Amino acid sequence: MLRVLLVIVGVLLAPPAVFFGGVALGVLEHGYGWSEMDWNSDGWTSFGEVMDAADIGKRGAVVCQRICTEYFAYKDGLPVRTDCPPP
Repeated sequence: MLRVLLVIVGVLLAPPAVFFGGVALGVLEHGYGWSEMDWNSDGWTSFGEVMDAADIGKRGAVVCQRICTEYFAYKDGLPVRTDCPPP
């Protein structure tokens, strides 16, 4: 009976685990690290921020004659955040 229960639990939990694992791996292939995914700048990257990063890309941008990093939404190309080095 315990074996049947474990199989049922495993079958129910496998699809969400595969989905979220695939999203996490896809996020890591975007070319930026965990600290860059800290969208609210609170010092740590939450699971929600990692999920948000699945829809955000990274590109170079020039702002006030400085080379910066711009993070943009894939859905419309609008910037989400721009990080520039200190002058």
